[in-house]
Amino acid sequence: MIALIAGVALHVWHPLEFWQDIWQRRVLGWSLLLMGILLALWATATFKEMDFGKPTAVITAGPYAFSRNPMYVAWTMIYLAIALLVNTWWLVILLPVLLLFVHFRHVLREERQLERKFGEAYRQYRARVRRYF
Repeated sequence: MIALIAGVALHVWHPLEFWQDIWQRRVLGWSLLLMGILLALWATATFKEMDFGKPTAVITAGPYAFSRNPMYVAWTMIYLAIALLVNTWWLVILLPVLLLFVHFRHVLREERQLERKFGEAYRQYRARVRRYF
């Protein structure tokens, strides 16, 4: 959220627009936003009533059959959609920093926790399914 707010603030302070065709930008931006929201909803529905913070099983169905982190993929799609809709390079420039932060601060930590909790079941899942897409 900080990168999103910072990028929009930088855009207000010093706009760096990257796409002149409004129609194409809007179609692509809204499409990416819709896909990100649908992926997030699918991942959430697949998780059902399990607590995200304290999983009781390795989820391998739905989008988790294709990505071990579909929620992070969905949030990245939404972030990029906002970059398109706002039409700013700032959000694109900040994206690698955001992705590195999420990867090292959250994803790797969550993977270690899941491996400790589920052991071989998680290792087999990790061997079959990509981290992202």
